[in-house]
Amino acid sequence: MMDSKAAFWARGNQEVSLARLYIIRAAALLGIWGLFPTVETLATHTALDRGVHKALISGLWVTSLFALRYPLKMVPILLFELVWKLIWLLAFGLPEWRSGVGSPQLQGDLWSIGAFPAVVVLVIPWGYVWRNYVMQPGDRWR
Repeated sequence: MMDSKAAFWARGNQEVSLARLYIIRAAALLGIWGLFPTVETLATHTALDRGVHKALISGLWVTSLFALRYPLKMVPILLFELVWKLIWLLAFGLPEWRSGVGSPQLQGDLWSIGAFPAVVVLVIPWGYVWRNYVMQPGDRWR
């Protein structure tokens, strides 16, 4: 018989272990806390603000709230976050940093965008992703 600590980390007949669900929820809480200052600015924006960044971040903030209750259903959002941030890092951030002519905003962007992939790679339940998005047959086309 497993002790309670081993049972917490074991997957058993479940799709993902309880521990992994709590890790995803903790990441969602971190997102809720970290993104809130941007969401707050929605109430104080000017008519000249383009707002694309603020709207996107606010949408991610709302989905972070859903991730507290439905962590596995939010895995595609985590994958989206990972992919777009890796694209930005590889195509824009790192080349600008390596050129030595980066903008004053670059340092902040490298931290705020670059730290997330390192965290999310540890948070995403890759076995679940493999079983449900790679190996499982796709939905019918007709």
